[in-house]
Amino acid sequence: MIKNERQYRITRAQADKFEKTLRELESASPVAGLHPTLHKAQIDALRSQLQDLQEELAEYDSLRSGKRPVVELDSFELLPRALIQSRIAAGLTQEQLAEKVGVKPQQIQRYEATDYRSASLQRVAEVVRALGMGGQDAVFESSGKSSLRVMLQRLKSVGLEEGFVIQRLLPKAPGILSTDEREGEQDGSVAMEAAEGIHRIYGWTPSLLFGSQPLALGRAASATARFKLPARVREAGLEAYVLYAHYLALLVLQATPHLAVKQPPQDAVEVRERIISAYGELTFDAALKYAWSLGIPVLALNDPGLFHGACWRINGRNVIVLKQRTRSVARWLNDLLHEYFHAANNPDLEEHPVIEEDEMSPTRRQSKEELAASRFAGDVMLGGRAEELAERCVEAAKGSVERLKSAVTRVAKQEGVAIDALANYMAFRLSLQNINWWGAATNLQSQDAETLCTPRDFLLEYANLTRLNYVDRDLLLRALEPMVLAFSGKMGSGKSTLSEHVAKALDWKRASFGDYVRKIAKDEGLDEDSRDVLQELGARLVKSDPEEFCRDVLAEFDWRSGEPLIVEGIRHAEIVEALRRVVAPLEVRLVFLEVTDVRRIERLRIRDSGVVERLKQIESHSTEEQASTVLPEMADLRVSGDKSISELVLEIVTWVHQGDGKPNPCTA
Repeated sequence: MIKNERQYRITRAQADKFEKTLRELESASPVAGLHPTLHKAQIDALRSQLQDLQEELAEYDSLRSGKRPVVELDSFELLPRALIQSRIAAGLTQEQLAEKVGVKPQQIQRYEATDYRSASLQRVAEVVRALGMGGQDAVFESSGKSSLRVMLQRLKSVGLEEGFVIQRLLPKAPGILSTDEREGEQDGSVAMEAAEGIHRIYGWTPSLLFGSQPLALGRAASATARFKLPARVREAGLEAYVLYAHYLALLVLQATPHLAVKQPPQDAVEVRERIISAYGELTFDAALKYAWSLGIPVLALNDPGLFHGACWRINGRNVIVLKQRTRSVARWLNDLLHEYFHAANNPDLEEHPVIEEDEMSPTRRQSKEELAASRFAGDVMLGGRAEELAERCVEAAKGSVERLKSAVTRVAKQEGVAIDALANYMAFRLSLQNINWWGAATNLQSQDAETLCTPRDFLLEYANLTRLNYVDRDLLLRALEPMVLAFSGKMGSGKSTLSEHVAKALDWKRASFGDYVRKIAKDEGLDEDSRDVLQELGARLVKSDPEEFCRDVLAEFDWRSGEPLIVEGIRHAEIVEALRRVVAPLEVRLVFLEVTDVRRIERLRIRDSGVVERLKQIESHSTEEQASTVLPEMADLRVSGDKSISELVLEIVTWVHQGDGKPNPCTA
């Protein structure tokens, strides 16, 4: 699109040049040796390019003359073009518009050059008013109550809780918001920026979002998904979240057009054999690779709630959405295989939505397709013997549910199958009798299994996120965000303070190894203020059982599986590896804070001058020495302590939101 007089002149010159070249080619004979078909192709290509240039020139001429109506603005999709067209139609140069808005001309030039991506919605609203775009500013304003607080209250009325909106839909990390922005006392610019993403998902314009008319989710289904929400989904209060998950699924498909789609096999034993043949074993990693190799992208979500996953087929392409808040890799594998069955089922259908509910829901226990999917997952994991092994367990338990836990363990060991996989299948079987045995099955899940590559890894590896506009890209990356962010650094580097500020900015829970060790020292009657005592105690806990140490720390700070977390006080590579096993399938990212010795010593002298005198001795202890050697090399992100706290927080939060930039070794 031509946006100013300079571009108009350049385009006019290009069009004249193309027109001249085209006339010469049309009047000349083909070059010797050039096939007539290629000569014609050259002419057609030039004619097509000339036509495009002429259309752009005609549009600009029409707008400038006032003969062409400006696009009606009822959607953010049309916003940039409508603003530029309105300026041209109003006969304003970029400099004149800048004067009306009260900014420098270069700012308007940048806005238009980037299709207003760099402008806040508050600024866009000012441009709309400056251009006098009739009633178009209704898209941005209702009764003037466009505050964050108003928006949160309105969204809660349709089932979108405040915590979810802040974590997933706001363009800023919650802790970076000022107090005024949180309380809605400013001009509502944060809420207005969030409104753009909300509009894309649910179809509500800001005038509707901040108005008095009740928000309706029914119209949202046609705005994004164009799939019919089952009545049971609406009755369960899942409607709002399902629409959100479906929109993300659409984005994943949009970002993966290059995937070669293959027909998924439907036989459980064949699927098992193919995975083992291709990847050496049946693991969650291997099943993920297999799904992606068939052109089935997998998106994992981590929000609380009753939604348990989905499989959508859209225009013949499948996409799987998983949602678990467990560190049991066997449960993740079971869910993936369950949804894989839906992806492979009914291959002739162009559209095939399946939305999962709780394992004990009537739908999961009565639907023929759901029952078949659960049996399929069990057979893949148990080598086609799921029913046979379940019967063995019942016999071993002599029909007693109380004896079943030990029976499952015994049968699994005898038959050489995974205890957790067999326990999950038994829980499914008992659910058919309306017996909830999932709690017992959870107690039998392996704590040792690791995921080398997570669903997030694969998505960041194979999705081309540059295909998404910046609003959609931010929405998807926010959904992929949950992880454990661990902080390390030398004594006096400021890692504790930094971790506190990052936790506040992201609104994540924070756990501290140092605080936990001090608590243990106090409980054991030791001197909790003695660095020597704390070092010896910390070394003892690491040596005794690193994983148990990690679990105890997380339990002390009330961490729940699946929650994003900030962990401070990492001093051993063994703890990093143990933490990865404990929080799987969440990922651990290690941030190392680098500070010069001069600055560290200044800080330590203020805190405790005696430490400075013994610094060399203290840092030679096993609890500190890896901070100088191993941990900096293990770090996923190294930041400079020479920056201010606010600069460091912004750097880390931005890194998290943009997908953390970690090189991905996962390949399908």
